[in-house]
Amino acid sequence: MSDEKDQLYTLMKAFFEQNVPFAQHTGIELLVIADGHGSAHLPDLQETQNHMGSQHAGALFTLAEAASGAASVSLFADKIAVVRAAIVDAKIEYKKSARGPIHAEGRLRRAGADIMDEFAKEGVVNFAVDVILTNADGVEVASMEVNWRIKSTANT
Repeated sequence: MSDEKDQLYTLMKAFFEQNVPFAQHTGIELLVIADGHGSAHLPDLQETQNHMGSQHAGALFTLAEAASGAASVSLFADKIAVVRAAIVDAKIEYKKSARGPIHAEGRLRRAGADIMDEFAKEGVVNFAVDVILTNADGVEVASMEVNWRIKSTANT
């Protein structure tokens, strides 16, 4: 990875941590913003627990959304000032009680080059990111499909 990409990813991580108040509230930390991949961590905080002492469904959704966003922005980091990114829809499946710290890994379903080619031709692109959430033992507790739409602001 180039130094320029490393710097862009570092800036994107800092932007997320400083400008997404709900993620700050939950303690979510972005760990990786890389080519087509993103990961995030949700600590085990009383503020993110439900009445049963496990991680709240909303905190898990937010964690998965953050990991999917990291995977998405990895493609568009150098264009962030000229694009508008939005989630079109998302589907989450809760599989097991999520106790303790939770880790989320998001990966683009399509090749990044294909997504960027479509964006270059159309000025807009829709794509899916698959996210797997695991507990500290590596057990999958949830999975999520997040569908993103990235649009050039030059076309608005």
